[in-house]
Amino acid sequence: MDEYDMTILPNDHSVRDDMNCGAIIGRADLSDDVVVDAIKDRLASCNRSVEQADSIVSAALSGDAEAVSFLRTIQVPAPTVRLSMPPQALTRGEQRRGLSLSQFRFSWTRG
Repeated sequence: MDEYDMTILPNDHSVRDDMNCGAIIGRADLSDDVVVDAIKDRLASCNRSVEQADSIVSAALSGDAEAVSFLRTIQVPAPTVRLSMPPQALTRGEQRRGLSLSQFRFSWTRG
């Protein structure tokens, strides 16, 4: 897996052994310290003990779905590296257009 591959699906709760905390939430560019600080901020805003941050990280790294869901609710800083985006065509390819003359009937009178 590329260190900055951010293509983890939001409903995927599987955790690989070589993932850091940021990769769990789709932000592999974040260090574990930044994620732990964000968890502590989230816990403090919910009037919960900030000492639970390490246990939440451990549970998320072991694949606990509830801990992973909690991690996905934290506020993290904006990306500092370029996000990997799949290439997309901005223009359409050339299309053939034509009319079938059998659909039209021409009639006129000569006078």
